[in-house]
Amino acid sequence: KWSEEEQHQLDIALKKFPADKYSPLGRYIKMSALFPNKSVRDVALRVKWMSKREEKKSKKGHSSSSKKRGAQDKEGKQAQAAWQRGQSALSEKANQLYSPITEVLDQNIVVIKQIQQNMMHNKVRENTELLLKFRDNILKASNTMNNINGIMKQMPPLPAQVNTQLANSFLPSKS
Repeated sequence: KWSEEEQHQLDIALKKFPADKYSPLGRYIKMSALFPNKSVRDVALRVKWMSKREEKKSKKGHSSSSKKRGAQDKEGKQAQAAWQRGQSALSEKANQLYSPITEVLDQNIVVIKQIQQNMMHNKVRENTELLLKFRDNILKASNTMNNINGIMKQMPPLPAQVNTQLANSFLPSKS
């Protein structure tokens, strides 16, 4: 069930993520991220229901007066501003929560680039320490994700796991 506030937020999200700029699935994923208690499926079904409802209205020839539309626009803009302030606070909290993960993944981007440079210059042996760092960063990100509460607990496990036994078979153990 969708509350009035959630419905209003969904209306704003539909404008924020227009159908002509996003694939349907990408759009539903982005919109569902704004609703902690709604799944991607919930959002997709609601959007589909709304579009069918709009089609029925347009067939019946419903039209509103411009005066009524102007009042609704003003209310909509005020609600949108309030919602955006709330989203900004949520975004800041998410950035703090996920920063340890993004930091190690950003470090791995640098590590991969360095490994690539070493390979291009035939300095393969220099990659051992970099591969260790890469492995440790992946494990750290995975462990951090497993320990985060909230929406991360609702997500299914990652489809791939780090094969630490294989990595340890050719990489030296931690010192």
